[in-house]
Amino acid sequence: MNARTAAADVTAVMLGIVAAWGLTRLVLYPALGVPDNAPLILRPITGFFVAWWMLHHRGTGWHSLGLVVPPSWWRAVATAVALYLATMAVSSYVAPPLAEWLRAEPQPSFVSYVRGNLPATLLWVGIGCVVGGFMEECLFRGFLLTRVAAIFGGGTAALAVGVVAQALLFGALHLYGGAFAFVFAALAALLSGTFFLVAGRNLWPLIAVHAAWNTVAIWGVYQS
Repeated sequence: MNARTAAADVTAVMLGIVAAWGLTRLVLYPALGVPDNAPLILRPITGFFVAWWMLHHRGTGWHSLGLVVPPSWWRAVATAVALYLATMAVSSYVAPPLAEWLRAEPQPSFVSYVRGNLPATLLWVGIGCVVGGFMEECLFRGFLLTRVAAIFGGGTAALAVGVVAQALLFGALHLYGGAFAFVFAALAALLSGTFFLVAGRNLWPLIAVHAAWNTVAIWGVYQS
């Protein structure tokens, strides 16, 4: 893929995300009385479907970006386990001191209302798995990482730019939860992007880890 085509794909997705942000923040949430710290899930959903359309327009699909059956299940499982443990380490030992250094205080979670509320918990587990686990991994690690890298030539340095760029955007999309949410989301995206490249460019281990992480977090709120 040439740089111009990749840039057009990234631009289309970014325009979709911005449009979804405007619709959500300026129209839907004020009209529904949804608080400012609520996830703007329409943004990754819109970005995912714009990316899907661009792939179709280019005559390909998500399979070209790693949404295929893992060639080695042992490798896929090992990748998922290693990524989950690495994410735990970052959440425990890297994100907190970095957030403290940046004076990034956590905000109250929007999903705190699911505490003791099983139907709401199951709803958010579903959203966390489908939107967070599946759509976000396909969009950020599969589509945006590789397209940004293609803009810069596709070499090793370009892939590093792609990893960082998608991580910063992923973090920015979590600013509704405060600066602390940005720090952790960006670090987690850096990990996922790196694992994607070094572990065979298969999206399923990343999807499984992201879905599992969201499920554990939401279930923890339910039981707290």
